[in-house]
Amino acid sequence: MRCDIDRRHLLLRVPFLSPYFADVRFLLIISLVLATAVAEAQRGVVINELQAANRNTYADAEGNTPDWIEVYNASSSPVDMAGMRFAVAGRQHVVEGPLVIAPKTLRLLWFDGHPERGVEHMGFRLPRKGGTLLLVDKDGFSITDVFTYPAMVGDLSVGRLNDGTRDWTFFTTATPGAPNHAEVTIHTHAAAPMIDSSLSLYGTDRVLALLAPEGARIRYTLDGTEPTIEHGTDYQGPLDLTDDAVLRARSFAPDQLPSKELCLTLIDDGSPTEGITLAMDPVGLVDDSTGINVEGAWANFSRRGRRWERLAMVQFNASGEAPIPVGISIHGSGSRGLAKRSFKLHARDRYDSPAKGMPLSDTQYFDEGILRADAGAHNFMRNYFLEALVTTHHLALDVQPSTPLPLYLNGSYWGMYRWMPPKDAQWLKRISGADAVDVLEGPAAVPCSGSDEHYKVAMDALFRMAPLDSLEALIDTDNLIDLACIDLWTGRADHELNVRCYRPREAGGRWRWILFDMDLWAPANENSIQRMALSPTPETPFIPLLLEHPELHRKFLARLVVLAATALEPVSATALVDSIHRANEAELLADHARWQAEMPRPDPATCALALRTFLSERPAQLMRHMSAYTGHKLCTVTIEVPGAADGQVLLEGVLLAPGTHRVTAFEDVPVSIEAKPAQGHSFIAWKGEAEESTILRKDPSKLRMVRPLFSADLP
Repeated sequence: MRCDIDRRHLLLRVPFLSPYFADVRFLLIISLVLATAVAEAQRGVVINELQAANRNTYADAEGNTPDWIEVYNASSSPVDMAGMRFAVAGRQHVVEGPLVIAPKTLRLLWFDGHPERGVEHMGFRLPRKGGTLLLVDKDGFSITDVFTYPAMVGDLSVGRLNDGTRDWTFFTTATPGAPNHAEVTIHTHAAAPMIDSSLSLYGTDRVLALLAPEGARIRYTLDGTEPTIEHGTDYQGPLDLTDDAVLRARSFAPDQLPSKELCLTLIDDGSPTEGITLAMDPVGLVDDSTGINVEGAWANFSRRGRRWERLAMVQFNASGEAPIPVGISIHGSGSRGLAKRSFKLHARDRYDSPAKGMPLSDTQYFDEGILRADAGAHNFMRNYFLEALVTTHHLALDVQPSTPLPLYLNGSYWGMYRWMPPKDAQWLKRISGADAVDVLEGPAAVPCSGSDEHYKVAMDALFRMAPLDSLEALIDTDNLIDLACIDLWTGRADHELNVRCYRPREAGGRWRWILFDMDLWAPANENSIQRMALSPTPETPFIPLLLEHPELHRKFLARLVVLAATALEPVSATALVDSIHRANEAELLADHARWQAEMPRPDPATCALALRTFLSERPAQLMRHMSAYTGHKLCTVTIEVPGAADGQVLLEGVLLAPGTHRVTAFEDVPVSIEAKPAQGHSFIAWKGEAEESTILRKDPSKLRMVRPLFSADLP
C-alpha cells in the first residue's frame, strides 16, 4: 500500500514499550497502525506474524534459532518482493532477486543476519526490545506495510488475529508458515505472584506464603523445573518447606499471557545472601539423552553448541536484584572430564535475558560469564595467586578478573566457583577501549574474531629479528616479555596450548597476549627454559626469539631480574598466598568436603604449604637455569633503599620497598637503578660511585652495593 507523508511520519513516531505492555497507549497505537495499514494492504503483501525472541519454535541445521516474520499476500495476484526492503531501528535490508508470493499465501522470512544463505534471509536480527518494522516498496519511498511490536519474551509471537485482518493478538504458540487463527485475543501479561511477608517464616519451621493477583491462579514447582499451565502444582495455601528447596512460580489468568516468574532459593534458614543461585530443570541437567551434565556412555558434558544450552534462572545474591533467565552450558576443554565442571551463562534474547546482560562487577555487565570450577584448593590458589600477582604488581598482562563465590544449584551447595568474564571480544573491547578487536586463539592462532592478517605481519617481523622500534609498532613487547617471565617461573605445562592474543582493530593497535588457565605448574627444580626453548616449532611466548634478538635479549633478562626481586621475591609472594588462603579458607574447606568423595584432592592447608614451598625455591632455580642457557653468569647487587621520607629507588622502573634488597642479576646485562628524592629533599650522589645522574645504569657485575644519598633542602 502507499501512505501519504503525514501518516507515514505518524507511524514512525510509535514508541517502544515495556515487556508487560502496561501502557494502554500501546493497545490504541497498534490497533490504529494495523487498521490504517490493512485498509489499503489488501492489494499487496503485509507482515502477518513476527517473532523476535525465538527459543524453541524453530532451529536450523546448526542449532541456531533465528528471528522470523511471516508475510501474507492479501491480493488476488502474485507479488514479487524483489527490490522491496525491510527497515527497523536504523537497519535495512533490500530483497535481492526474485521472491514471489502467490495470492492468498504465506511465506516465512528469516531475520538471522545471513543474507548469503538465500533470498529469504535478511541481513539483520529483529530487536527484542521492540520496534517499528517497515516494509518499503521498490521505489524506496512508499511504505507498503508497517508493524509495530513491543518487547518480546521467548517463543512469543505477535500477529494478526486472522491472516491479513486488522485485529492483532499475542500467540503463546507461534504459527510460522501456518494460517493465523486465534479464538481468544491476548493483549497483556498476568501480574506476577508475590511473597506474603505477613505469613512467611524462615527458621526451624519454614513457611512460605504467596499472594496471587486477582482472578489468577498460581502454579509452582520445588525441584527447579519451570512452572507452566501443564506442569507444576496449583498453589492452595502456605507451603511448609522442611528441606532446602528452590521455588519457581507463575500466575496464570484467562485471556492473558503467563506472568513473569518468581524464583526463590531457600538454603538452611533462608535465602542465601552471597554467592550465586541457579535453578533449572533437572532433566536438562542430568537426563541421559538431554542433560548437559551426564556421565557414562552418553557423556553429554562433552557436547557443544547452542543445542546443549539449557534455560536457567540465576540470581546474584549480593546484588539484591531478582533472578533473571539465562542459558547455561558446560564450559572448558580438559576440565569437562572432571566431576566438578565449569559452567558458562549466556544472556540471550532467546532466553528473555535482560538487555544489559549479567553483572561481572558493580558497574560492568556482560552478555556471557563463566563459573570457573577450579578442581580443588591446589588449582584455585595457583590461578587466583597469579591473578592477584598481575593486579597487585601491575604486570603488563591481561588476566580475567574473578570473584570467588559459593554456587547453589537447585537448592544444593555445589561448591566454590570463580565468576569471571570470558576472554572474548566483548571483554577485550572493554579493557582496550576499542570499538573492534582481532582475537586469535590456540597454537595455530586461529581467528575467533576479526582477522589474522596483521598478526602474520607481526610474526614475520619477530621471526626476522626486526629492530625494536619496528616490533614495538606491531607487538606490545612488554606484554610478551611478562608472559614469557610468568610462563618460565611457573613452568606452565600447557603454555603452548593455552594461547589467546588480540589487538585493537585500529591504527596503532598492537598484539597482546592473555594469561589464563594458570594451574599446571612444573616442579620447583624443573629446567623450564630448556623445555620451552627447545620446541621444534616456534610457540608462544617465543622464548628463543626473545633471547636471540639483540635488543629484546637485554630487555627480557632485565625484566626477569626485577620481577625476581619484587613480585616474585619469596617473602612478598608468600605473604600474598597467605592472604589468599586466609580470605578463602572457609569456602575452600566447604568445597573440599563437597567434592572429596568424587575427586580426592589434598586439603586446603596442604595445598597452601605446597605453594609456599614452591615460591621459596623457584626463583633461585630459575635464575640458575637461565644463566646456564644464556651464558650470563649470575651476580648479586645489594641495594639499600632509604625511608620514604627521604626518597625512593626504582629498579628498571619498578619501585623498591624501603630496606635492604639482595638482587640476583646477570653479568653483562646492564640494569637501570633510579633515585627519586622526596619533596623537600635533593639527590646528592650514589655512595661509592662517580655517577652524578639520578639514574645509575651499569653492568651489575661491576656493582656490589648501591645506596643513594639524599639531603634535606635548606629553608
